Amino acid sequence: MSTKRLAARVIAFLSFALALVLIVVCVIVVDRRPRTHDGYVYAYSALLTPEVSGRIVAIQIRNDQVVHKGDVLLRIDPEPFQYKLEQAKAQVAALKAQIDLTGRQVTSQGSGAEAAARQVDRARQQVSLAQDTRKRLEPLAARGFATAQQLDQAQTDERSAEAQLASSIQQASQAKEAIGDVESLKAQLLGAMAAQQLAERDLRETTINAPFNGRVVGFNLAQGSFATAGHPLLTVIDDDNWYAIANFRETDLAHLHAGDVATVWVMGHDDQPLAGSVESLGPGVQPTGSVGPGLPQVDRNLNWVVVAQRFPVWIHLRRSDASFLRIGATASVRVTHDHAG
Repeated sequence: MSTKRLAARVIAFLSFALALVLIVVCVIVVDRRPRTHDGYVYAYSALLTPEVSGRIVAIQIRNDQVVHKGDVLLRIDPEPFQYKLEQAKAQVAALKAQIDLTGRQVTSQGSGAEAAARQVDRARQQVSLAQDTRKRLEPLAARGFATAQQLDQAQTDERSAEAQLASSIQQASQAKEAIGDVESLKAQLLGAMAAQQLAERDLRETTINAPFNGRVVGFNLAQGSFATAGHPLLTVIDDDNWYAIANFRETDLAHLHAGDVATVWVMGHDDQPLAGSVESLGPGVQPTGSVGPGLPQVDRNLNWVVVAQRFPVWIHLRRSDASFLRIGATASVRVTHDHAG
């Protein structure tokens, strides 16, 4: 009887020891290989929005179609924008011709403003000389030492010199205005050239291309529909870079590092695990009792069980050509401490 009891105690002890060892092993495995079923598949996407308005004249895609970077997706009627471009080119050409003509006119007008300024100086000297002559003859004529005819001639010469001065000043002003006209035309030319570049850009924007390799979603327009600038037309999902966003408990974050190897299972395709690597750990989430303006609000409750917060961990999948990858698909993730090669 004592032998049976001893055997039972030994068996019980061994069972307890085995269970304890299994618990320790499980803790070590879980610690070294954190795992979560709270994850989903994600990929970046581009919301394609036209920068010009117009009627859609060509559609070369369908919903859910795979496209490659640079592929033409659709075209907006380019005719109005072609007319605007031709108009802008004509304006540039007209201004260039006007600048050339005005420049030749400035050159022909006495070699420009400097020649006109020299002419004004000479005219002022002639006026001064004529005034001096007239002032010298006036007292002489009063005493009979100069004839009235000589005085009249001096006065006529003075008026003629003053008229010549006024004419020279006007010519100098016109020369300056001509130079100013050229500068004004050059400024207008810069504006016209900028308008031409904008017209060229608007014409290019009538063709909408795929920004990267991906898949078209959310497209439901027919040819003839009107596209409005600033209003989205479709979405392209980046097919070259897929991620799994796994929500790990905060107690697991200390064992996760960027570069760690990860294995991802997408629901419904458990027999096709995907390899990946940890890209980043989420720095924060929106707390339940977040503080807004004013005093914080704290609920009056006592939690006997503390639930660990979960933080998103981004897993970059090495294989992105799996046909079953869809944004939002449920995923399970396991991470090891080995670094991805």
